[in-house]
Amino acid sequence: MKSMLTAICFLATTGMLHAQDAAEPDQSLIQAIQEAGGQAIPLAKGDARLSVAFHLSDKEINDATLAVIANAGSVHSLNLRGTAVTDAGLATLTGLSGLTRLHLEKTGVTDAGLAHLAGLGKLEYLNVYGTKITDAGLAQLAAVKSLKRLFVWQTEVTEAGEEALKKAVPEIQIVPDFRRDREREVVEAGRAAEDAAKLVEELAAEIEGQGKAIAEATTANTAAAKANEDAQKAVATAAAVVEAANAAKAAAEKAVADLKANDKSPADAVTAAEAAVATAAKNSESATAAAEALKKPAEDSKAAADAAKKKLDEENNKLNELKKKSEEAVKKAAELKTKADELKAAAEAATAAQ
Repeated sequence: MKSMLTAICFLATTGMLHAQDAAEPDQSLIQAIQEAGGQAIPLAKGDARLSVAFHLSDKEINDATLAVIANAGSVHSLNLRGTAVTDAGLATLTGLSGLTRLHLEKTGVTDAGLAHLAGLGKLEYLNVYGTKITDAGLAQLAAVKSLKRLFVWQTEVTEAGEEALKKAVPEIQIVPDFRRDREREVVEAGRAAEDAAKLVEELAAEIEGQGKAIAEATTANTAAAKANEDAQKAVATAAAVVEAANAAKAAAEKAVADLKANDKSPADAVTAAEAAVATAAKNSESATAAAEALKKPAEDSKAAADAAKKKLDEENNKLNELKKKSEEAVKKAAELKTKADELKAAAEAATAAQ
């Protein structure tokens, strides 16, 4: 019997809730809000709750304006951003039992005004950006246990005030959260310092490796230069041999000519001289061929020497760049380490002071 009564009560209550959810919005209230310069929009079809906004009005919205929504339990959200509403106007909001979201950005609201919000049992979102709210104002919100999001940009709220409110309302998220942001900044600074120190180590390893590359390039350059020097000497020597052979040929040809010019020259002397010319010509051809054979290797040797020199210059330039980058990295790492240490010390001091 008792369980049956409980079920009946449950069904009755559920039916009442569904009936409330399906209720039509108060058209007279919507009209009154519009006439006052605001907008009122139902949250959904068949939902009596209203989203009310005065921040876009072309009329002056002040404390007196809020009388139109006094005790309106169907107001779900209210936007008063940038209006002339003050602490006195917030007293009108005490009857908004269904208020969940409240925008008070850029208004004249102060700590005293927030005291009027203590009884709003469903308030989940509050924005006081750009107001004169201080830690004392946040203390007024400690009674609003339903509060989940609070925006305090450009106010006079401090970390101490935020931490006190978070203890009173553990589920609340405050933006900006000074302590969380400070802790994140400490972590990020520490990571940046670690990354910078790691870069210094990496560059040191690269410089060491570059030293080995330069040693190898130096050895290759020395060998290529020596090979090129030998090749050029061989070409020069071959050219000298060609020149001597050509001179010998010319001398032999002159001797033949001289002998033939003299009618008294013995025939066997002329024959011997002509044989000498033939030999000199053959020697000249051989020397020329040998010299020609040395030209291409000499050109290749010079190209190899030039390439080896260019490679060595590039490796040296790379080393200089790495050293410069390393010097900058060392300086940056030191700066980041100092910053990280300072932030950590400041965070520890702030935590100790709370």
